[in-house]
Amino acid sequence: MRSKGSFQSLAATLSLLVLCAVRAWAQVTPTPSSDSAGAAGLVGVVVLILVALVIVSGAVKLYDLRRRRESEAVQLQAQVSDALMREQLLLGVPIIATARAPLWRGSPATIEVAGQVPSPQARETALRIVRAEASRIRADVQIEDRLAVVPRHAA
Repeated sequence: MRSKGSFQSLAATLSLLVLCAVRAWAQVTPTPSSDSAGAAGLVGVVVLILVALVIVSGAVKLYDLRRRRESEAVQLQAQVSDALMREQLLLGVPIIATARAPLWRGSPATIEVAGQVPSPQARETALRIVRAEASRIRADVQIEDRLAVVPRHAA
């Protein structure tokens, strides 16, 4: 996954920054009046480490949220596709349902229904099934209709 690679890259970059700061701090030659400067440097390193931890934990939370939303979309897509395949009127009709769940909870999920159906009745049946199955799983679903009516003899 691309997100995992970018997360690892971020963690490696932050680790290198912290390591460089610690090494630079360790190489400073102490002077007799550097007690307060040494304490300030230590506080700076600690603050840098805390900031890095906050950034990494935020990235992990965002990655986990994205993974959960993708899982919800896959479940919704599978349920809708199964319901379409069970319909006798739509046997052998190439209909694809693609679900997308938004990252934020307040936004509605989207199901795109695409394909070619042999009649307006088959189109309405497919949309009815998609609406019924989607509303059974989630209350906030938008359906994008990309179905084309193409009679069988013209196909």
